[in-house]
Amino acid sequence: MTSSIRILTTSGLDSNPSLLLVSPNGSKTLINCGEGCQRAFLESSSLGPNINVGSLRVSSVNRVCLTHTSHDALGGLPGMILTTADVAESAAKNFQQSQANGGKINGQQQRQKSLKRNGSLVSDEGNEGMPDLEIVGPIGTKSFLHSLRHFMRRDRFNIHVHEGDFDSSICSNGNESSANQVPKKKAKKNKLNPSSNDDIGFTVRSIPIDYTFDVHNESFTKQAVSYIFTTPPIPGKFLIEKANELKIPRGPMYSQLKSGKSVTFTDPVTNEERTVTPEQVLAEGSGGIFVAVLYCPKLDVMNGIQQLDLIKSLNPDTTTTVELDAVVHLTPKAVFETNEYQAWCMSFGPRTEHIILHVAETLEDRISDGTNSPFVSAMRGAVRRSLVNNELFPKPKLEFVGETEIGQNENGKDIGTIKTIAGCPMMEYVLLPRSRQGVNELTTKPIYTEDDFISLKKHVSESGAIDLGKEITAAETTGTKLDSSDTNENGGDNGELIFTGTGSAVPCKHRNVTGMYLRMQNGNGMLLDVGEGTVGQLLQSWRSTLSPTTTLIDEYRRRIKGIKAVWISHPHADHHLGLLRLLSEKSLLGARENPIVIMAPPNMFAFLSEYQNVAPEIKQTYIAVDAREMKDGLSTDHIVARRLFDQLGLTSCASVPVAHCPNSFAIILDGTSFGRIAYSGDCRPSNRFAAAARGADVLIHEATFEDGMEEEAVLKRHSTVGEAMDIATAMQAKSLVLTHFSQRYPKIPRLSPKGRNDQPIKAIPIVIAFDFMRLRKDSVLLASKLTPALRLLYPDGDRDGEIEGDDANNAEARDLMSVPGVFAAKGIL
Repeated sequence: MTSSIRILTTSGLDSNPSLLLVSPNGSKTLINCGEGCQRAFLESSSLGPNINVGSLRVSSVNRVCLTHTSHDALGGLPGMILTTADVAESAAKNFQQSQANGGKINGQQQRQKSLKRNGSLVSDEGNEGMPDLEIVGPIGTKSFLHSLRHFMRRDRFNIHVHEGDFDSSICSNGNESSANQVPKKKAKKNKLNPSSNDDIGFTVRSIPIDYTFDVHNESFTKQAVSYIFTTPPIPGKFLIEKANELKIPRGPMYSQLKSGKSVTFTDPVTNEERTVTPEQVLAEGSGGIFVAVLYCPKLDVMNGIQQLDLIKSLNPDTTTTVELDAVVHLTPKAVFETNEYQAWCMSFGPRTEHIILHVAETLEDRISDGTNSPFVSAMRGAVRRSLVNNELFPKPKLEFVGETEIGQNENGKDIGTIKTIAGCPMMEYVLLPRSRQGVNELTTKPIYTEDDFISLKKHVSESGAIDLGKEITAAETTGTKLDSSDTNENGGDNGELIFTGTGSAVPCKHRNVTGMYLRMQNGNGMLLDVGEGTVGQLLQSWRSTLSPTTTLIDEYRRRIKGIKAVWISHPHADHHLGLLRLLSEKSLLGARENPIVIMAPPNMFAFLSEYQNVAPEIKQTYIAVDAREMKDGLSTDHIVARRLFDQLGLTSCASVPVAHCPNSFAIILDGTSFGRIAYSGDCRPSNRFAAAARGADVLIHEATFEDGMEEEAVLKRHSTVGEAMDIATAMQAKSLVLTHFSQRYPKIPRLSPKGRNDQPIKAIPIVIAFDFMRLRKDSVLLASKLTPALRLLYPDGDRDGEIEGDDANNAEARDLMSVPGVFAAKGIL
C-alpha cells in the first residue's frame, strides 16, 4: 500500500503551485489547477532517467480542492474538466459498445472496465459509466463553474461542488442533505468497509477564512481555504503464510479478515469449528495519515486558522493531539519568513515535515521563486530549434541548478527544529509505507542539466539539422536581428509576431494551446487569441531575448502595459482562458486608467461579467467590442476604433464569420508592420474569408489535420493542411503560416504540392509555426525555407502521442460530406 504527495508545479514565470495527493486506494486529489496544470501531468512521464515519478493521468483525478478563486488556482480547471469529461465519455461509449458486442473489449475498454471495478464510475440514470468529479473550494466556486456555461457544456459529466466549510466524512455518511452529495452507492461502499486495504482514501476537511484585500483603493473580501486530509488507521499487511497455516479457506474470508472482522469456519482436517481473529493473520498496523495544506496569503488568515479547535487539536501540547505527517505551505515568501509564521510552524512539533511552495503575489516573487519552466519537453524543443536558427527560434534561458537541499529553506538558514523541504516540480513525498516516509530523492534531481543539453546538441548536430540550417540561412538575408533593443528612429521597433501556442485543444507537452502576440511598429501590441498559458509563454519568450541593459521586470511591465487589444476568434476554451491572468496582471499595472480593448464574440463578455464577481480585481480593466459588429470593419467614428488606430497604428480591422462553432470569426488587420494580416481562427475553409482578405501579406491559417484526414476535419469543423493552402491560393496571399496543429499527429505536417482538386498550388512561402517562433516581415521567407532543416529534428516516424481516428467518426464524416452544401448555411463559406 502506497500514498504520497506529488508536487506538479511551483511558482514561476509560467506556472503556479499545484500538487497531487495520492491516497492508499489510488484515488487522487488535485490541490489547485492553474494554467498549464494538464501539461504538467503529461510531463510526469517524460522527464528522463533523472526523474522517476511514474506516469500521471489527469483523468484519474476524482477530487479538486481550490484554495482561492484567482487565476493562479483555477485558470486550468475548465480545460481539465473538458479533457476529463471527453476522455470519460469516450471510454464510457467504448464500454457500452463492448457490452453490446458480447463483452469483447480492446485495451481502452479494459481500462474502463477496471475503473468501474475499482469504484471510480457511477451509474446514475442516463449516465452509465460516467465518473464523478468532486470540487471543493471557497465561496464563489459555484459561481465560477456556472459562468463556464457560456462557452462549454458537458451535461453528462457529474460534478459535485462544495463551498466554504466542508467535511467529506459527514457528507459521505449521508448525514448531510445536499444536492451535491457524493452518490450513495459509492458512499455505502466506503461506510461498509472503512478500513479495507483496497478502500482507504483521504477524507477532507476545509478551513475557510475570510480576509480583505485592496485593489485600486477599493477593499474586497475573499475567502482563503486550507485543508486537512486524513485516513482511518492503516491495517497491517495480510500474512498469507499465516492464513495457510491456519487452513483458512481462500475467498471472502480473506477480505473479512483484512477489514478487521473475525471469521469462523470448519477445519477441513478435524471437522472442528474454528474462529480466527484479524490479529492472527495481520501484521501490526499504524495510525492514519494526517496532511495539512495551508493557504495563508496574509498573516490575518494564519491568525484566523490558529483560533480553530481543529487546528488547536494538532498541537502536541494538547491532550487530544494528532500529529501531522506533513504540512504543505502555499504562502508568500514574505509571510512565511515572519517570526509569527515560523513560530506557528514550530508549534506542530518536531515530527511534522514542512513542504514549502511559495505563492507569487508579484512578478518579483515569480522571478525570485524560479524562472525555469516546468514544461521541460517544450523547453527542450525550443533549444533544439534554436540550434537551427537562433533569430527565428531564440534559445530559452535556463538555469542549471543543483539538487534540492533537504532540511533547509531557500536561503539555506536553519529555522529551529522545523523540518523544511523546498518543493520542486515533480518531487514526490512518500507517506506510505511508513518505512520510506519522506522525500523520494530520485525526484529532487534537477530537471535541467548541462549534460542533458550537451547530449541534446549532439543529437541535433548528428541529425544534420544544424548544418542544413546554416546553409539555408547563409543563402538568405535574415534582416534585422530579433532582440528587444532593435528600435526605429521613432523610438518604437520594427514589429514582430510571436507564437505563444500552436497546438489544438487537446493538451500536449510539446505545444501550448493557441495564442499569438503581434507587436506593432510603435512598440505596442495585441494578442490574437489568448489560450491558457499565453502570458507565461510570453514572459519566457521576452526573457530569451532580453537586452543586457534591461531587467525582466522592467521589460515585462512595459510589454504588458503595451498590449492594447485582444482578439478572440471564437468561444472555445483553448482560445481565451489566458484572459484571466492577462486581465489580473493588467489590473496590477493600472489597466483601469487605460483599459484594454477586447474584440470577441458575445459569449466572452457574458462570461467575464460573471467572473469579475469572483475576481473583482479585473473590473473596469477592459472595453468590450462585439465581433459581430466588426463584419463591415470598424469605422473611424466607432467608439473605440480611433483608440485602436491611434495606439496600434492599424488602418482597418474587420471580422469575417466562419464555420466552426456558433460565433466564430476570422479577422483581417491592415496597417501592421507585415502589411495586411489575415487570421482564420478555427474553421472550415471559407471562400468568403478568402475574398475579403484578398492580397493578404500574411495569412495565418489553422491546419489542424494532415492531408488525408478530410473526413475528420469535416466532422470537427477544422481544416487540413491542403485546405489551408487552397485558401491561401484563392486569397492570393503572399505568404502562409500554418498553426493549430492537432496534438495527436506529427510535429511537422507534410506539405502537398497539389491542392484538393489535384491542381498545382501557387508557390508562396509556407511557414510551419512553433511555440516561441518570432517572425518579422523580412524573415518570413527564411522561416519557410528552413522547414527541411526543422524536419530533420522531427522525422516522419516520430509520431509521439498520436491517436488513431475513430472509424465511427470517419463514417459520420463521410455521410456529412456527401450532402452538398452542408456547411454553406448563411453564406459563411
